[in-house]
Amino acid sequence: MRLYVRFFFIVIAFGYGTVHSGAQNISAWSLQFLLPEVSVFLVFPEPVEKIEQLLEEERNSHSVLKGYLYAVGIETSINPKTSGQWDTIPGKGYVWRTGIYAENALSLNLFIENYRMQSGMALYVYNHSMRNIVGPFDVRNNANGGILPVQSLPGDTLIIEWNIPIHTSPDNNFTITSIGYGFRDMETGVEMSRLGTAAACNVDINCKSGNYWQRERRAVVRLETTVQKDKSKETRYCTGTLVNQAVDANLKKPYILTAHHCISTPEMAQSTTFVFGYEKSYCGGSTPSLPAGVTGSSLIATKRELDFTLLELPADGVTALHNPYYAGWSASSATPQSITGIHHPQGDVKKISVASSPLVTGTFTDKETDLYCASNAHWIVKRWSEGTTENGSSGSPIFNAEHKIVGTLSGGTATCPNPIDDYYSKFSEQWNKYPNAGESLKPWLDPKNKGVTSLWGYDPVTGYENRLDILGNIGKNEDRILIESGDWGYLTSQNDRNWIGFAEKIRNDTVAKIIGMEVHIAEISEPDVKVRFAVWSGPDLPVTLLYEKETVVTAEFNNYPMHIYIDQPLEITGDFFIGYSLEYDDPQEIFAVYQSEKRPLTGLSTMYIEESNGSWMALDEYVMPPIYSSLGIRALGAFGKEKQLYLSTYKELKIVSQHGNNNIFACFEDPSVTVKFECYDTSGRQMMVKETNRNMVMFGNTAYLQVELDVSNLPPGIYLIRAFDKNKILSGKFVKL
Repeated sequence: MRLYVRFFFIVIAFGYGTVHSGAQNISAWSLQFLLPEVSVFLVFPEPVEKIEQLLEEERNSHSVLKGYLYAVGIETSINPKTSGQWDTIPGKGYVWRTGIYAENALSLNLFIENYRMQSGMALYVYNHSMRNIVGPFDVRNNANGGILPVQSLPGDTLIIEWNIPIHTSPDNNFTITSIGYGFRDMETGVEMSRLGTAAACNVDINCKSGNYWQRERRAVVRLETTVQKDKSKETRYCTGTLVNQAVDANLKKPYILTAHHCISTPEMAQSTTFVFGYEKSYCGGSTPSLPAGVTGSSLIATKRELDFTLLELPADGVTALHNPYYAGWSASSATPQSITGIHHPQGDVKKISVASSPLVTGTFTDKETDLYCASNAHWIVKRWSEGTTENGSSGSPIFNAEHKIVGTLSGGTATCPNPIDDYYSKFSEQWNKYPNAGESLKPWLDPKNKGVTSLWGYDPVTGYENRLDILGNIGKNEDRILIESGDWGYLTSQNDRNWIGFAEKIRNDTVAKIIGMEVHIAEISEPDVKVRFAVWSGPDLPVTLLYEKETVVTAEFNNYPMHIYIDQPLEITGDFFIGYSLEYDDPQEIFAVYQSEKRPLTGLSTMYIEESNGSWMALDEYVMPPIYSSLGIRALGAFGKEKQLYLSTYKELKIVSQHGNNNIFACFEDPSVTVKFECYDTSGRQMMVKETNRNMVMFGNTAYLQVELDVSNLPPGIYLIRAFDKNKILSGKFVKL
């Protein structure tokens, strides 16, 4: 049966209007003012023949490229002059709205041409459930050459709303020329005839395997590109990465690295929407609502023979994003011994894949599309040890052990049942194999020609371009243990004492920029436990709550140092506390964190507990006999270029002598001091030293206090000793041979 498009008006009482304004934090006027419900809808039939034709072509295809076609275009010519519903807001302006309904569609996207907005105008698109809203699109989007791709939203219904201020003229401002009919579910990545998700072996980025990749995940983005094929349009998924450049922070540009076979022309770049942060909030969590994407881009460089493309997002694109990250990279040709991939298989939520064996070099070809890449320009993942890739993963990055990009996915044969032979275009080849600036990465990622061939990632959250600083109070040479509370529970968990909060004091003498914490979890008794992680300020106790985040921790993090990232960076001057609080919904529920072994000195106790009445107390003041210990939790962030938290000198510890290789003697001019000691290695980690003796000694006619410290358990290296006496702090260094 021949298909055709039917246009007609129907009245459907969906109940849009002010009832939703309290649930949505947007400025669309229909949600701020009392307006009639949308009554005008354009209805489109399911394009069955076109879908069946595309699916048949896929079944007969031998292509190993990993882009993912999920929507077919229905050609239209919708503009405010010929359809829709107009309403007036006295003294404010006008609202134009129209509804689109496509029979049996699993998602819908729009392709708008002749787009040009005047100052003050705004365009919004939202679906039937109001769970997903994108916009405002306004005068800033004019820079995309009159093209406005609107990302796919779940469901079979869309509302398009245009807000026009009273002083502007709504003349020929846009035309919707295509509706992308989603025949695969964008939240599960499957054909409409099947149920399920992206293949079962794929691992969510916020599961245990992604624990150490929480910054890099913020750089990976899902691409939706609408392309012209024959007489209609199609929309495909790929994956890309926001990449760093060897320039100052204020000069960094929002460059996206992806595959040439995903985007190869300026028109395709303009027709792409970039969706960041599409991922589950915790391992095994529910699929989130779709984040609003960045619309349009410019083609900067591309090369078919290397299957790579570099794009530039609009100037304000990334600044509007929540927590972006510019991924680091390496142009070295050295073979990576292991790699990690982050991607959107079938357009699904973000996943992670791991290959623990060395890569090999190879040549990629795809005869189906006549793609013949340069000889030996690809890395081959011979086998994934965890996860795989699928259609939709094309253009995604692989990172080496230093968390730097070394390749981008072209394609391959890897699947869940047989996760072998995926091909990644080498970053080292993309770097400068071809001299033309439009065919290489070097002119764009090292624009000042500094000779940089490797770069750490850049985190705008902290302004930090390096590895994260990690600060805690348990030394390398200390055992981590669990201490039972009494009748039940542990000193770091729900217990018979009804403790509800646990905090670790971090001494800080700089401006600390905190973006998260590492929590060395010891035991989780339930499959899922809700925990509230927190940061407090206060000189002596956790007095002021600065941040709190509730998350679900799954049992896979048993006996594991889990990373928790906060939503907004915290800048703190002075000492602070990091920790967590627990509930007692189930008497048998246990969430326990390791603590250090028991120490002999009160100066090495930094753990605090909160009683059920809300009062805080140091652990060594609460438990009898006193237990001197630290909590197995460390701060993540930037704490000064030279880790000034531990290596700064307040006043020199004037007399530090060393007898043999196992004892340190510190002398003090005031024999009455009640000094306490701390010891740190050069990485800023606290090491345990034991005070073995303190007595009076005479030098000439002057009496000194001499304290002997046993350092026999320290490995060879340089160490910092800090001595505390009330408000005085002295510091000095010694060498353990």
